[in-house]
Amino acid sequence: MVNEAVFESIKVRYLLLWLIGFFIIMGIIFVLTTDYISDAEWDVATGFLFYIIISLWIIWNFKRVHINYQKFIGYFPFDYNWLFLFIIIFAVIILSLGLGELSRYIISQINPNLLNHLPSTSFFYTSRDTPLAPFLNFMDFIIAVIMAPIVEEFLFRGVILHRFTVKWGIKWGVLVSSIIFGFLHSDIIGAFIFALVMCILYIKTACILVPILAHMINNLLAYGTQILSTLGPQSTIASHNLVVAAVLLFISVVIILYFLYRNWPQRYWRPPYFQEVYDGIPENLYYDED
Repeated sequence: MVNEAVFESIKVRYLLLWLIGFFIIMGIIFVLTTDYISDAEWDVATGFLFYIIISLWIIWNFKRVHINYQKFIGYFPFDYNWLFLFIIIFAVIILSLGLGELSRYIISQINPNLLNHLPSTSFFYTSRDTPLAPFLNFMDFIIAVIMAPIVEEFLFRGVILHRFTVKWGIKWGVLVSSIIFGFLHSDIIGAFIFALVMCILYIKTACILVPILAHMINNLLAYGTQILSTLGPQSTIASHNLVVAAVLLFISVVIILYFLYRNWPQRYWRPPYFQEVYDGIPENLYYDED
């Protein structure tokens, strides 16, 4: 029997203290080494250590509450509808593209000159930034496509979702954890919708590996679009077509709303760590199929 009170002693607010201490220490190191370390090297090191600190906080809490790792990770659903998974990930990506296109159109209507000052779409470092450019680009890829999905899913869907579900119930747990996830990303609306989808994938499959895989695919495809834009004839994102924005948003919103309507957590559902598995089927799906 799984102890359903295990997440009550995990205080998410204490993670904030860890991160405040981290940024204070990194700020001091930055001041002391600013003449020796380039901005590119500093950015990559900070991003890497940021996820390491969060990982250590999660591991420390899991050891402290004696988490059942098998129960937390779950059993991988090999018979899952992977085609629909790719479709919903694709919808989230084109939602972000549509929102970006719409925001640039709005900017063009307010002040067209602002589009000329948009930052370059290329986030790849060159030899002008640092002699370690190839290594830093590789590390950026590892951080974005591997580290971030694993750590963020363990934190937001694994820890925060369960903690808030214990406090407020599963529906509020999904909403509040997704809102926090959204505000911690530059694309607030897109990240919020993405978080809702990841929560539902985890809750329905009771396997944290599913949203981790989906998150990796999402970040990999987003990384790919950045590469394509870099190889394009322009180095800045100047597109601001309202028709393109409307088409992208319409397609993505229809798919996402259908997904949320068909899969929104029921009142009697339990979060993954507290679910039982019957005949190889997670509890939420088992009763749902009945």
